[in-house]
Amino acid sequence: MHAGMTYMERRPEQRDAVARWFPKARSVALCAFSYSDGKPAATLPGQGRLSRYCLPPDYHDVLRGRMESLLSWLRGAVPGAEGRVFVDTSPVLERLHARLAGIGWVGKNAMLISRRLGSYFFLAGLATDLELDYDPPAAEHCGTCTRCLDACPTRALSAPRVLDASRCIAYFTVEHRKGSIPADLRPAHGDRVFGCDACQEACPWNRFSPPEPALRAERSPGLDLDAAARLSPDAFAAAYRGTPLQRTGHAAFLRNVLLAMGNSGERRFAPILEGFARSADPVLAEQARWSLERLSALC
Repeated sequence: MHAGMTYMERRPEQRDAVARWFPKARSVALCAFSYSDGKPAATLPGQGRLSRYCLPPDYHDVLRGRMESLLSWLRGAVPGAEGRVFVDTSPVLERLHARLAGIGWVGKNAMLISRRLGSYFFLAGLATDLELDYDPPAAEHCGTCTRCLDACPTRALSAPRVLDASRCIAYFTVEHRKGSIPADLRPAHGDRVFGCDACQEACPWNRFSPPEPALRAERSPGLDLDAAARLSPDAFAAAYRGTPLQRTGHAAFLRNVLLAMGNSGERRFAPILEGFARSADPVLAEQARWSLERLSALC
């Protein structure tokens, strides 16, 4: 149930068969890179909340560089070896191969969970023409726990390992870049401007996040909503170039900021919202009007 993410329908035959993407592949090496130090991601009243994964630099280029270094090492160790790196932009389903490689199991929140790292980590892979020794798949360790399902604000986790993206806050704040966020889901978004970590925050395995993550945060999880709402398109591009936040685009980012303002219960945001209520952008204008009504109900 992937909502508007139609790219997930492309080349399905290559997702679980690396050789269809890289015909010479005989083995796949998967690496996990943690991005959380396990400390609470605290925000102040009236701030917007950013998901942990967008606090470090954009992981795609960073991890691709590290995996290319691994491939260079492999070619030096085994002359003639060939390989191909993948980091979340190929049709290969990293999570499937990471499970088979023993990194972790698919938890009830549909995310990969590691006993050593929790779930705050990125995956990157290297397909090679070498026959490597295989690790056994990881055993499942969720047991009877349902904390992630219970914690989901919009009930997007309709059943264990079943994620309905059409109700998911992360989907709407990151991938849904055109149009409005459904009105019935808006109150549950709370202060979230980009992504959602609710199911991960509830997972007891994240108590084991390493104190020294592979990718360090470069910004706070708390976003100044007032300053964010005043960013021009050029200022937004300059502020978030090279970060995951650029993915959502300026207009959708503003929509998310206005929604968080409405849920904040802070009357100081009313003048900003009143200005956006007169916007030529119908999505922003409607969101601002809703947020003004929400503020009136909360204050």
